[in-house]
Amino acid sequence: MADDTAPAPSHPLASVRRSHGWSYQDLARVVADNARALGVPMAARREKVWRWEHWGVVPERDSQRALARALGIPLREVDARPWPGWLPPFGGIPDGLPWTRAGGLDALDALLDGGGRDPRSHPVLAGAEFRDAVADWTAVMDGRASGPAPGGATTARSGSAADEETASWLEHGVLGLRRLDDRLGGAAVRHRVEADLRITLELLRHGPHPGGLDARLLRVAAGLAQLGGWAATDCGRHGAAQRHYLTGLRLAHGAEDRPQAANLWAGLSLQAVFAGRHDDALAAARAAESAAPGATSRTRAMLATRRARAYAGLGEDTACRRALEDAGRLLDTAPGDDDPSWLYWFDEAELCAQSGVALLDLGRADEAAPLLEKALAIQDPRYRRDRTLYTARAALARARTGDLDTARVLTDAAVDLARDCGSPRVAIAVEQARTTLSRAR
Repeated sequence: MADDTAPAPSHPLASVRRSHGWSYQDLARVVADNARALGVPMAARREKVWRWEHWGVVPERDSQRALARALGIPLREVDARPWPGWLPPFGGIPDGLPWTRAGGLDALDALLDGGGRDPRSHPVLAGAEFRDAVADWTAVMDGRASGPAPGGATTARSGSAADEETASWLEHGVLGLRRLDDRLGGAAVRHRVEADLRITLELLRHGPHPGGLDARLLRVAAGLAQLGGWAATDCGRHGAAQRHYLTGLRLAHGAEDRPQAANLWAGLSLQAVFAGRHDDALAAARAAESAAPGATSRTRAMLATRRARAYAGLGEDTACRRALEDAGRLLDTAPGDDDPSWLYWFDEAELCAQSGVALLDLGRADEAAPLLEKALAIQDPRYRRDRTLYTARAALARARTGDLDTARVLTDAAVDLARDCGSPRVAIAVEQARTTLSRAR
Protein backbone atom coordinates (compact mmCIF):
# COMPACT_ATOMS: atom_id res chain seq x y z
CA MET A 1 0.00 0.00 0.00
CA ALA A 2 1.32 3.46 -0.87
CA ASP A 3 1.99 5.95 1.88
CA ASP A 4 0.16 9.23 2.46
CA THR A 5 2.78 11.29 0.62
CA ALA A 6 2.22 9.56 -2.74
CA PRO A 7 0.63 11.66 -5.49
CA ALA A 8 -3.14 11.47 -5.13
CA PRO A 9 -5.19 10.09 -8.02
CA SER A 10 -7.94 12.02 -9.78
CA HIS A 11 -10.77 10.57 -7.67
CA PRO A 12 -12.99 13.36 -6.22
CA LEU A 13 -12.24 12.05 -2.73
CA ALA A 14 -8.55 12.88 -3.29
CA SER A 15 -9.52 16.52 -3.88
CA VAL A 16 -11.57 16.52 -0.68
CA ARG A 17 -8.60 15.19 1.29
CA ARG A 18 -6.18 17.72 -0.21
CA SER A 19 -8.53 20.64 0.32
CA HIS A 20 -8.72 19.86 4.05
CA GLY A 21 -5.12 18.70 4.45
CA TRP A 22 -6.26 15.22 5.53
CA SER A 23 -4.20 12.05 5.28
CA TYR A 24 -5.99 8.74 4.74
CA GLN A 25 -5.92 8.14 8.49
CA ASP A 26 -7.21 11.64 9.19
CA LEU A 27 -10.17 11.09 6.89
CA ALA A 28 -10.87 7.68 8.43
CA ARG A 29 -10.93 9.32 11.86
CA VAL A 30 -13.25 12.10 10.65
CA VAL A 31 -15.69 9.54 9.23
CA ALA A 32 -15.58 7.44 12.41
CA ASP A 33 -16.12 10.47 14.68
CA ASN A 34 -19.11 11.67 12.67
CA ALA A 35 -20.54 8.17 12.46
CA ARG A 36 -20.48 7.95 16.26
CA ALA A 37 -22.24 11.33 16.40
CA LEU A 38 -24.95 9.74 14.25
CA GLY A 39 -25.20 6.82 16.63
CA VAL A 40 -23.22 4.34 14.50
CA PRO A 41 -20.08 2.81 16.07
CA MET A 42 -17.27 2.65 13.53
CA ALA A 43 -13.52 1.97 13.53
CA ALA A 44 -11.15 4.54 12.04
CA ARG A 45 -9.39 2.39 9.42
CA ARG A 46 -7.27 4.13 6.79
CA GLU A 47 -7.32 1.02 4.59
CA LYS A 48 -10.99 1.47 3.75
CA VAL A 49 -10.42 5.09 2.73
CA TRP A 50 -7.61 3.90 0.48
CA ARG A 51 -9.98 1.42 -1.17
CA TRP A 52 -12.64 4.09 -1.73
CA GLU A 53 -10.12 6.34 -3.44
CA HIS A 54 -7.96 3.83 -5.34
CA TRP A 55 -10.02 0.71 -5.93
CA GLY A 56 -13.38 2.27 -6.70
CA VAL A 57 -15.01 0.71 -3.64
CA VAL A 58 -18.30 2.46 -2.79
CA PRO A 59 -18.51 3.37 0.92
CA GLU A 60 -21.35 1.86 2.87
CA ARG A 61 -24.35 4.06 3.54
CA ASP A 62 -23.37 4.94 7.13
CA SER A 63 -19.88 6.01 6.03
CA GLN A 64 -21.31 8.26 3.32
CA ARG A 65 -23.72 9.84 5.79
CA ALA A 66 -20.86 10.44 8.23
CA LEU A 67 -18.64 12.02 5.58
CA ALA A 68 -21.51 14.21 4.37
CA ARG A 69 -22.04 15.39 7.93
CA ALA A 70 -18.34 16.27 8.23
CA LEU A 71 -18.43 18.24 4.97
CA GLY A 72 -21.70 20.01 5.75
CA ILE A 73 -23.51 18.41 2.80
CA PRO A 74 -27.26 17.73 3.23
CA LEU A 75 -28.25 14.05 3.25
CA ARG A 76 -30.70 14.72 0.44
CA GLU A 77 -27.66 15.35 -1.78
CA VAL A 78 -26.29 11.93 -0.84
CA ASP A 79 -29.63 10.36 -1.69
CA ALA A 80 -30.02 12.22 -4.97
CA ARG A 81 -26.52 11.74 -6.41
CA PRO A 82 -24.77 8.35 -6.25
CA TRP A 83 -21.21 8.15 -4.94
CA PRO A 84 -18.96 9.99 -5.62
CA GLY A 85 -21.21 12.50 -7.41
CA TRP A 86 -22.29 14.30 -4.24
CA LEU A 87 -18.71 15.12 -3.17
CA PRO A 88 -17.67 18.80 -3.54
CA PRO A 89 -16.28 19.59 -6.99
CA PHE A 90 -12.59 20.19 -7.56
CA GLY A 91 -11.89 23.90 -7.28
CA GLY A 92 -8.69 24.18 -9.29
CA ILE A 93 -7.94 25.51 -12.75
CA PRO A 94 -9.62 23.34 -15.40
CA ASP A 95 -7.30 20.82 -17.02
CA GLY A 96 -6.19 21.13 -20.63
CA LEU A 97 -6.48 24.90 -21.08
CA PRO A 98 -4.10 26.19 -23.77
CA TRP A 99 -1.52 28.85 -22.98
CA THR A 100 -3.29 31.38 -25.17
CA ARG A 101 -5.34 34.51 -24.63
CA ALA A 102 -8.53 32.44 -24.70
CA GLY A 103 -7.09 29.89 -22.27
CA GLY A 104 -6.07 32.64 -19.88
CA LEU A 105 -9.54 34.17 -19.93
CA ASP A 106 -11.13 30.77 -19.35
CA ALA A 107 -8.82 30.24 -16.36
CA LEU A 108 -9.76 33.66 -14.99
CA ASP A 109 -13.45 32.89 -15.51
CA ALA A 110 -13.03 29.64 -13.53
CA LEU A 111 -11.13 31.48 -10.79
CA LEU A 112 -13.87 34.05 -10.34
CA ASP A 113 -16.68 31.54 -10.57
CA GLY A 114 -15.25 29.14 -7.97
CA GLY A 115 -18.44 27.10 -7.91
CA GLY A 116 -19.68 29.07 -4.89
CA ARG A 117 -17.09 27.41 -2.69
CA ASP A 118 -15.43 28.81 0.39
CA PRO A 119 -11.93 29.84 -0.83
CA ARG A 120 -10.41 28.08 2.18
CA SER A 121 -11.52 24.75 0.78
CA HIS A 122 -9.67 24.99 -2.54
CA PRO A 123 -7.26 22.07 -2.98
CA VAL A 124 -3.56 22.82 -2.54
CA LEU A 125 -1.06 21.59 -5.11
CA ALA A 126 1.94 20.00 -3.44
CA GLY A 127 4.80 17.66 -4.24
CA ALA A 128 4.42 15.91 -7.59
CA GLU A 129 1.35 17.97 -8.56
CA PHE A 130 3.20 21.22 -7.90
CA ARG A 131 6.19 20.01 -9.90
CA ASP A 132 3.77 19.22 -12.76
CA ALA A 133 2.70 22.88 -12.72
CA VAL A 134 6.35 23.95 -12.92
CA ALA A 135 6.96 21.50 -15.78
CA ASP A 136 3.89 22.83 -17.63
CA TRP A 137 5.27 26.35 -17.41
CA THR A 138 8.75 25.21 -18.47
CA ALA A 139 7.26 23.50 -21.52
CA VAL A 140 5.58 26.77 -22.49
CA MET A 141 8.84 28.69 -22.10
CA ASP A 142 10.66 26.09 -24.21
CA GLY A 143 8.07 26.36 -26.94
CA ARG A 144 6.70 22.86 -26.35
CA ALA A 145 3.18 24.07 -25.54
CA SER A 146 0.73 26.56 -27.01
CA GLY A 147 1.82 30.14 -26.57
CA PRO A 148 0.15 33.54 -26.77
CA ALA A 149 -2.41 33.96 -29.52
CA PRO A 150 -3.11 37.62 -30.18
CA GLY A 151 -6.55 38.44 -31.35
CA GLY A 152 -8.34 36.05 -33.60
CA ALA A 153 -8.80 33.02 -31.35
CA THR A 154 -11.54 34.79 -29.37
CA THR A 155 -14.82 36.06 -30.74
CA ALA A 156 -15.54 39.54 -29.44
CA ARG A 157 -18.81 40.17 -27.63
CA SER A 158 -21.06 43.02 -28.56
CA GLY A 159 -21.32 45.93 -26.17
CA SER A 160 -18.99 48.50 -24.65
CA ALA A 161 -15.26 47.94 -25.07
CA ALA A 162 -12.29 49.36 -23.21
CA ASP A 163 -10.51 52.56 -24.13
CA GLU A 164 -7.24 54.22 -23.07
CA GLU A 165 -8.84 56.04 -20.14
CA THR A 166 -10.46 52.85 -18.79
CA ALA A 167 -7.15 50.98 -18.97
CA SER A 168 -5.41 53.85 -17.18
CA TRP A 169 -7.98 53.84 -14.36
CA LEU A 170 -7.53 50.10 -13.88
CA GLU A 171 -3.72 50.38 -13.92
CA HIS A 172 -3.77 53.08 -11.26
CA GLY A 173 -6.31 51.04 -9.30
CA VAL A 174 -3.95 48.07 -9.04
CA LEU A 175 -1.21 50.27 -7.62
CA GLY A 176 -3.66 51.84 -5.17
CA LEU A 177 -4.78 48.42 -3.95
CA ARG A 178 -1.15 47.42 -3.41
CA ARG A 179 -0.64 50.49 -1.24
CA LEU A 180 -3.80 49.67 0.71
CA ASP A 181 -2.53 46.12 1.24
CA ASP A 182 0.76 47.55 2.57
CA ARG A 183 -1.16 49.39 5.25
CA LEU A 184 -4.14 47.19 6.13
CA GLY A 185 -3.25 43.66 4.99
CA GLY A 186 -4.69 41.19 2.52
CA ALA A 187 -8.06 40.77 4.22
CA ALA A 188 -8.87 44.43 3.51
CA VAL A 189 -8.28 44.26 -0.25
CA ARG A 190 -9.21 40.78 -1.47
CA HIS A 191 -12.85 41.62 -2.28
CA ARG A 192 -11.81 44.76 -4.18
CA VAL A 193 -9.27 42.71 -6.12
CA GLU A 194 -11.98 40.26 -7.15
CA ALA A 195 -14.30 43.07 -8.21
CA ASP A 196 -11.63 44.67 -10.42
CA LEU A 197 -10.77 41.27 -11.89
CA ARG A 198 -14.41 40.84 -12.91
CA ILE A 199 -14.41 44.24 -14.60
CA THR A 200 -11.18 43.47 -16.44
CA LEU A 201 -12.38 40.04 -17.53
CA GLU A 202 -15.57 41.52 -18.96
CA LEU A 203 -13.57 44.10 -20.90
CA LEU A 204 -11.23 41.43 -22.24
CA ARG A 205 -14.20 39.29 -23.30
CA HIS A 206 -15.29 42.20 -25.52
CA GLY A 207 -11.86 42.21 -27.20
CA PRO A 208 -9.35 41.68 -28.59
CA HIS A 209 -8.58 45.41 -28.54
CA PRO A 210 -6.24 47.14 -30.98
CA GLY A 211 -3.17 49.29 -30.47
CA GLY A 212 -1.62 47.56 -27.47
CA LEU A 213 -4.74 48.05 -25.35
CA ASP A 214 -5.37 44.33 -25.11
CA ALA A 215 -1.88 43.68 -23.70
CA ARG A 216 -2.41 46.44 -21.14
CA LEU A 217 -5.64 44.84 -19.95
CA LEU A 218 -3.98 41.44 -19.75
CA ARG A 219 -1.17 42.99 -17.67
CA VAL A 220 -3.77 44.56 -15.38
CA ALA A 221 -5.47 41.18 -14.96
CA ALA A 222 -2.12 39.47 -14.26
CA GLY A 223 -1.23 42.13 -11.69
CA LEU A 224 -4.60 41.79 -9.98
CA ALA A 225 -4.27 38.00 -9.93
CA GLN A 226 -0.83 38.37 -8.34
CA LEU A 227 -2.21 40.73 -5.71
CA GLY A 228 -5.15 38.37 -5.14
CA GLY A 229 -2.71 35.52 -4.60
CA TRP A 230 -0.74 37.58 -2.13
CA ALA A 231 -3.89 38.68 -0.27
CA ALA A 232 -5.06 35.05 -0.02
CA THR A 233 -1.63 34.01 1.23
CA ASP A 234 -1.74 36.75 3.85
CA CYS A 235 -5.09 35.35 5.00
CA GLY A 236 -3.82 31.75 5.13
CA ARG A 237 -5.99 30.63 2.19
CA HIS A 238 -3.29 28.69 0.40
CA GLY A 239 -5.41 26.86 -2.17
CA ALA A 240 -7.05 30.11 -3.28
CA ALA A 241 -3.62 31.77 -3.40
CA GLN A 242 -2.27 29.13 -5.75
CA ARG A 243 -5.27 29.46 -8.06
CA HIS A 244 -4.71 33.22 -8.32
CA TYR A 245 -1.00 32.86 -8.98
CA LEU A 246 -1.38 30.09 -11.57
CA THR A 247 -4.15 31.99 -13.35
CA GLY A 248 -1.97 35.10 -13.30
CA LEU A 249 0.81 33.17 -15.02
CA ARG A 250 -1.45 32.49 -18.00
CA LEU A 251 -2.49 36.13 -18.17
CA ALA A 252 1.10 37.39 -17.89
CA HIS A 253 2.10 34.96 -20.63
CA GLY A 254 -0.69 36.29 -22.84
CA ALA A 255 0.60 39.82 -22.24
CA GLU A 256 4.20 38.68 -22.84
CA ASP A 257 5.07 40.20 -19.45
CA ARG A 258 7.98 38.04 -18.30
CA PRO A 259 8.86 40.13 -15.19
CA GLN A 260 5.29 39.77 -13.90
CA ALA A 261 5.47 36.01 -14.57
CA ALA A 262 8.62 35.91 -12.44
CA ASN A 263 6.81 37.88 -9.74
CA LEU A 264 3.95 35.36 -9.77
CA TRP A 265 6.38 32.45 -9.34
CA ALA A 266 8.05 34.40 -6.53
CA GLY A 267 4.65 34.67 -4.85
CA LEU A 268 4.08 30.94 -5.23
CA SER A 269 7.50 30.34 -3.67
CA LEU A 270 6.81 32.48 -0.62
CA GLN A 271 3.34 30.97 -0.23
CA ALA A 272 4.94 27.52 -0.17
CA VAL A 273 7.41 28.71 2.49
CA PHE A 274 4.55 29.89 4.68
CA ALA A 275 2.78 26.54 4.15
CA GLY A 276 5.93 24.59 5.12
CA ARG A 277 6.42 23.08 1.63
CA HIS A 278 10.04 24.09 1.17
CA ASP A 279 10.90 21.77 -1.74
CA ASP A 280 8.00 23.32 -3.67
CA ALA A 281 9.20 26.78 -2.60
CA LEU A 282 12.63 26.12 -4.08
CA ALA A 283 11.14 24.79 -7.33
CA ALA A 284 9.00 27.92 -7.65
CA ALA A 285 11.95 30.21 -6.84
CA ARG A 286 13.99 28.60 -9.58
CA ALA A 287 11.09 28.93 -12.01
CA ALA A 288 10.89 32.62 -11.09
CA GLU A 289 14.54 33.22 -11.85
CA SER A 290 14.33 31.37 -15.17
CA ALA A 291 11.15 33.24 -16.17
CA ALA A 292 12.80 36.62 -16.62
CA PRO A 293 16.56 36.31 -17.20
CA GLY A 294 16.66 39.83 -18.58
CA ALA A 295 14.83 41.42 -15.64
CA THR A 296 16.19 44.45 -13.81
CA SER A 297 18.79 44.03 -11.08
CA ARG A 298 16.26 44.95 -8.40
CA THR A 299 13.82 42.35 -9.70
CA ARG A 300 16.50 39.66 -9.68
CA ALA A 301 17.53 40.71 -6.16
CA MET A 302 13.96 40.18 -4.96
CA LEU A 303 13.87 36.78 -6.67
CA ALA A 304 17.14 35.80 -4.96
CA THR A 305 15.54 36.45 -1.56
CA ARG A 306 12.81 33.94 -2.43
CA ARG A 307 15.47 31.36 -3.18
CA ALA A 308 17.10 32.21 0.16
CA ARG A 309 13.83 31.73 2.09
CA ALA A 310 13.33 28.33 0.46
CA TYR A 311 16.86 27.23 1.33
CA ALA A 312 16.40 28.47 4.91
CA GLY A 313 13.28 26.35 5.27
CA LEU A 314 15.26 23.35 4.03
CA GLY A 315 18.00 24.06 6.59
CA GLU A 316 20.63 24.66 3.88
CA ASP A 317 22.70 27.37 5.57
CA THR A 318 25.41 27.85 2.94
CA ALA A 319 23.01 27.99 -0.01
CA CYS A 320 20.76 30.43 1.86
CA ARG A 321 23.64 32.80 2.63
CA ARG A 322 24.87 32.60 -0.95
CA ALA A 323 21.42 33.59 -2.21
CA LEU A 324 21.31 36.52 0.22
CA GLU A 325 24.74 37.63 -0.99
CA ASP A 326 23.44 37.50 -4.56
CA ALA A 327 20.48 39.65 -3.55
CA GLY A 328 22.69 42.22 -1.85
CA ARG A 329 25.06 42.47 -4.79
CA LEU A 330 22.20 42.87 -7.27
CA LEU A 331 20.44 45.51 -5.19
CA ASP A 332 23.67 47.51 -4.88
CA THR A 333 23.85 47.75 -8.68
CA ALA A 334 20.16 48.54 -9.24
CA PRO A 335 19.62 52.00 -10.78
CA GLY A 336 15.90 51.88 -10.01
CA ASP A 337 14.68 53.92 -12.95
CA ASP A 338 13.66 50.99 -15.12
CA ASP A 339 12.00 48.74 -12.53
CA PRO A 340 8.38 47.53 -12.85
CA SER A 341 5.95 49.78 -10.98
CA TRP A 342 4.90 46.88 -8.72
CA LEU A 343 8.43 46.55 -7.31
CA TYR A 344 8.37 49.85 -5.39
CA TRP A 345 8.43 48.01 -2.02
CA PHE A 346 11.71 46.13 -2.48
CA ASP A 347 14.52 48.23 -1.02
CA GLU A 348 17.36 47.93 1.48
CA ALA A 349 14.93 47.68 4.39
CA GLU A 350 13.08 44.77 2.76
CA LEU A 351 16.34 42.99 1.97
CA CYS A 352 17.45 43.35 5.61
CA ALA A 353 14.09 42.03 6.79
CA GLN A 354 14.07 39.05 4.44
CA SER A 355 17.65 38.24 5.42
CA GLY A 356 16.73 38.42 9.09
CA VAL A 357 13.70 36.17 8.70
CA ALA A 358 15.73 33.66 6.67
CA LEU A 359 18.42 33.52 9.36
CA LEU A 360 15.73 33.19 12.02
CA ASP A 361 14.35 30.20 10.12
CA LEU A 362 17.86 28.73 10.14
CA GLY A 363 17.95 29.02 13.92
CA ARG A 364 20.43 31.94 13.88
CA ALA A 365 18.47 34.32 16.10
CA ASP A 366 21.67 36.10 17.14
CA GLU A 367 22.32 37.15 13.55
CA ALA A 368 18.66 37.71 12.69
CA ALA A 369 17.86 40.21 15.46
CA PRO A 370 20.16 43.08 14.38
CA LEU A 371 19.12 42.71 10.73
CA LEU A 372 15.43 42.88 11.61
CA GLU A 373 16.02 45.89 13.85
CA LYS A 374 17.98 47.62 11.08
CA ALA A 375 15.06 46.97 8.73
CA LEU A 376 12.68 48.61 11.20
CA ALA A 377 14.99 51.62 11.58
CA ILE A 378 15.06 52.41 7.86
CA GLN A 379 11.67 51.08 6.72
CA ASP A 380 9.03 53.41 5.29
CA PRO A 381 6.41 53.70 8.08
CA ARG A 382 3.61 53.49 5.50
CA TYR A 383 4.27 49.74 5.21
CA ARG A 384 2.33 49.13 8.38
CA ARG A 385 1.55 45.44 7.83
CA ASP A 386 5.18 44.50 7.14
CA ARG A 387 6.36 46.75 9.95
CA THR A 388 4.12 44.86 12.36
CA LEU A 389 5.36 41.52 11.05
CA TYR A 390 9.06 42.43 11.28
CA THR A 391 8.61 43.90 14.75
CA ALA A 392 7.11 40.58 15.85
CA ARG A 393 9.95 38.66 14.20
CA ALA A 394 12.53 40.89 15.89
CA ALA A 395 10.82 40.27 19.23
CA LEU A 396 10.93 36.52 18.58
CA ALA A 397 14.63 36.70 17.72
CA ARG A 398 15.46 38.67 20.88
CA ALA A 399 13.44 36.28 23.03
CA ARG A 400 15.36 33.34 21.58
CA THR A 401 18.69 35.01 22.35
CA GLY A 402 17.62 35.59 25.96
CA ASP A 403 17.34 39.37 25.69
CA LEU A 404 13.91 39.41 27.31
CA ASP A 405 13.74 43.14 28.07
CA THR A 406 14.18 44.08 24.40
CA ALA A 407 11.86 41.25 23.40
CA ARG A 408 9.14 42.61 25.67
CA VAL A 409 9.44 46.15 24.26
CA LEU A 410 9.28 44.84 20.70
CA THR A 411 6.35 42.53 21.47
CA ASP A 412 4.37 45.39 23.00
CA ALA A 413 5.09 47.49 19.91
CA ALA A 414 3.94 44.67 17.61
CA VAL A 415 0.72 44.22 19.58
CA ASP A 416 0.00 47.94 19.30
CA LEU A 417 0.71 48.01 15.54
CA ALA A 418 -1.39 44.92 14.88
CA ARG A 419 -4.58 46.57 16.13
CA ASP A 420 -5.06 48.35 12.81
CA CYS A 421 -3.84 45.57 10.54
CA GLY A 422 -6.25 42.90 9.24
CA SER A 423 -3.66 40.26 8.47
CA PRO A 424 -4.11 36.78 9.97
CA ARG A 425 -0.48 36.01 9.11
CA VAL A 426 0.67 38.97 11.19
CA ALA A 427 -1.65 38.01 14.05
CA ILE A 428 -0.03 34.56 14.15
CA ALA A 429 3.46 36.10 14.18
CA VAL A 430 2.55 38.43 17.05
CA GLU A 431 1.06 35.57 19.05
CA GLN A 432 4.18 33.46 18.45
CA ALA A 433 6.36 36.27 19.82
CA ARG A 434 4.12 36.66 22.89
CA THR A 435 4.09 32.92 23.57
CA THR A 436 7.87 32.59 23.19
CA LEU A 437 8.44 35.54 25.52
CA SER A 438 6.02 34.15 28.08
CA ARG A 439 7.74 30.77 28.09
CA ALA A 440 11.18 32.36 28.32
CA ARG A 441 10.13 34.25 31.40
